[in-house]
Amino acid sequence: MKAEDCDWDGGKVPGYTYKMGDDLDYVIREAYQLYFGENALGRNAFKSVTKLEQSIVGFCLRLFGHDDTGAGIFTSGGTESIFLAVKSAREWAKRNKPGVTKPNLVMPVSAHAAFGKAIYYMGLESRRVPLGRDYRADIEGLRAAIDDNTIMIIGSAPAYAHGNFDDIESIGELARAHKLWFHVDACLGGFVAPFVKRLGYAIPVFDFTVPQLTSLSADLHKYGYAPKGSSVLLYRTPEHKEFAKFTFRDWPRGLYQTYTFLGSRPAGPLAGSFAAINFLGEEGYLDAARVMLSIKEKLVAGISAIDGLRVYQPSDLIILLYDSLDPAIDINAVAEEMRKRGWFVGVVADPVAISFPINPIHEQSVDQYLEDLRACVGLVKASGKSAAYDEATYT
Repeated sequence: MKAEDCDWDGGKVPGYTYKMGDDLDYVIREAYQLYFGENALGRNAFKSVTKLEQSIVGFCLRLFGHDDTGAGIFTSGGTESIFLAVKSAREWAKRNKPGVTKPNLVMPVSAHAAFGKAIYYMGLESRRVPLGRDYRADIEGLRAAIDDNTIMIIGSAPAYAHGNFDDIESIGELARAHKLWFHVDACLGGFVAPFVKRLGYAIPVFDFTVPQLTSLSADLHKYGYAPKGSSVLLYRTPEHKEFAKFTFRDWPRGLYQTYTFLGSRPAGPLAGSFAAINFLGEEGYLDAARVMLSIKEKLVAGISAIDGLRVYQPSDLIILLYDSLDPAIDINAVAEEMRKRGWFVGVVADPVAISFPINPIHEQSVDQYLEDLRACVGLVKASGKSAAYDEATYT
């Protein structure tokens, strides 16, 4: 069945999968199996599942500069976390901004596509603002997009496309001045940035230490190394969390109430996330950060040494972009040739560049990647080959 799949376990898939080691995978599978049949919808039936969620949310609040006065929800992934953040902001605005007639959300164009999905489903207006020259949010552009119908403003830490942090403190000032719900999407790098910072690297402020921040999303199933279907949406206060709640009584069964988009929820991801957090601990996450920074250093040096290629800067964390400065080297053709060698290659649309989201599994494959990349660049340059941009690298 898997014969045509890319070899993610061998480190040939930058993105989609995130692996720390076989020992962690074993622990997660065992924990997941213990909760294979439980339903996280049934809080009164499965009280241990509620305790798992409370423990995970508490860990995440502390990691992101908050304490037990905050609140959170375990979700099925970044899309649901973002959806619930938008839904929360919409409900909050109904109470706190009664003059709004056509709600809009302001964000840089680099904000994740899931915001567009949520806005589409909820019938809101999206205002996406072009980026500055450093591939970060243009603060003055965001300011100009805000009006009396704006209910929410968004920043990324970092953004998925380019891997850079928006200026969260400056966006927070816009939120304060205009009384907006302020959400930070840290789904990609949330479980890397705090540990990279502890290793002494300069990481911009992006968490609840920014006083205007209302909510933050972070994916455990990325750099938390938890099983797929694991994310958190964190709130500054329990009162903010209440805006996510859906309550329904108009049917014979009685009260139906959830904080998530899903009704029935698998408990396995909760158990797996709890296991990952406690198995790795702070030292495990620090080790992962060290490994990724070492891989990044090797990739930057190796790609930069290939004549005609350019690594994009700035690069704040663990997303690396590179393209071609040589007209004889078509970067889309390079990507196509790399795919023939078994690599899954994602290409960013703007700028057209190859993307490499680093994770620890690439420690075993980085040398082969660079060797194959040198060969593919040489082939493309010698043959004059060109290729069309492949849109289907994030579908």
